[in-house]
Amino acid sequence: METKANYLMIGGFVLGVITLAFVFIFWMTNLAGGGKPYYIVFNGSVAGLTTGASVGFNGIKVGEVRSLALDPQDARKVQVLVSIRSETPVRANSSAAIQSLGLTGGSGIQITAGTPDSPFLLATAETPIPVIQADVGLGQGLFDAAPAVMNNANVLLTRLNQLVAENQESIHKTVTNVENFTAMLDQRKGDISDTITDVRDGAQSFKNLSGKLEVSLGSNVDGLTHSAKDSLQAFGDFMKEGRRTAVTLNRILEKFEADPKGFLLGGNQVPEYTPRGNSTP
Repeated sequence: METKANYLMIGGFVLGVITLAFVFIFWMTNLAGGGKPYYIVFNGSVAGLTTGASVGFNGIKVGEVRSLALDPQDARKVQVLVSIRSETPVRANSSAAIQSLGLTGGSGIQITAGTPDSPFLLATAETPIPVIQADVGLGQGLFDAAPAVMNNANVLLTRLNQLVAENQESIHKTVTNVENFTAMLDQRKGDISDTITDVRDGAQSFKNLSGKLEVSLGSNVDGLTHSAKDSLQAFGDFMKEGRRTAVTLNRILEKFEADPKGFLLGGNQVPEYTPRGNSTP
């Protein structure tokens, strides 16, 4: 009898421990983990998201992922069941997106708060488990595109290695020429410095000469202007005298053509000689 009593005590103790363990797990998953279940339906891949992944609300952890399953109506969609703390203010216009956990690896879910005027998202008779809208944001797009990006990067690296291998000799010659050119510049740095100094001095001299020419032209511009005016005035007077001379010469020629003899001998003509007859005394 005593042995049976010990077995009963041990069995009861084990059952009690198991019961407490189940209660603790239930409390952790339903109370400490958030208490309220929600569905999030993603249109596409949820790569990196696993059961037990963190669920955040504005950057604060408020729950975790319970399960992941394909949508029975559309295999392109993934139904994610999450549990969120009861006091978390999930609203009707709140949205959820997959977010990378950084260098630690894996992914999590972040839920936005929504607007204050939007009603809270509550369970109904038709939807006993409310559905949070999925936001296909930048994070999920990056996860979807990551395999293609990695593939392109691998192809690029392979081609780059081939290019380097095929042109190794040319690259070596180019590097050698660059080193020789650099060494030559280092040896002739004194001459290069002198050349730069000469160019700078020449530019300064040209600048000084330009300034002197500007000053000289500025001081003589009035004299040049007056000289030009005087020359133009003298040329005008000369042209007037020329016109007068031409008119006078024209008149003389007209007189010569009209009466050459009279023009040459003058206005008084010598009377013709007529002999006188013999007169009777």
